[in-house]
Amino acid sequence: MLKFAVVDLETTGGHGEDNRIMEIGIALMDGSKVVGTYHSLVDPGQPISPFVRELTGITDEMVEGQPQFGAIAEHVAELLRDRIFVAHNVLFDNKFMTAELKRCCIKFNPPRLCTVKLARKVFPGQPSYSLHKLTESLGLPDFNHHRALDDTMAAAAILKAALEKVGEAGVMKNVVNLSNAKKQAVGAASVSSC
Repeated sequence: MLKFAVVDLETTGGHGEDNRIMEIGIALMDGSKVVGTYHSLVDPGQPISPFVRELTGITDEMVEGQPQFGAIAEHVAELLRDRIFVAHNVLFDNKFMTAELKRCCIKFNPPRLCTVKLARKVFPGQPSYSLHKLTESLGLPDFNHHRALDDTMAAAAILKAALEKVGEAGVMKNVVNLSNAKKQAVGAASVSSC
């Protein structure tokens, strides 16, 4: 049975070096079943831009006093260990997660699955592949957009629908970085000295 960690991050901006994670949502899936979730607001250590505040509804006051990423890094890495890293636009979330874990001396190079690319192959001809429009056109439940755990659960619902349509073998065709991860333990995150 495939094991997935479906992730959504809300960040202070679009670039990993200058911006930081301010909210994280993770859904752990064994096959098509969600077996656990994790959610946390994160103090990014920098102001949230007006655009991002408007988009997410997350304010500086909401993240003040929340843990900084370093305080939750080992727990997050453990949740992701031995799982395929899944996100709706996986390059974005993986870039931020890798950068944040690297700051904490944790190497991270998991097998990855993008639910945008997966949906284009499994559900061709949709009017849009944005998370909101896609869940709508697939008849999946509506959700609170641009909040990490809600977006995570929407992406998990898309993954479940794809698994039901094409099975694990069909989904595996879309996983990248699998051979590198097999050399380690699949999706393992390891602490290094830095």
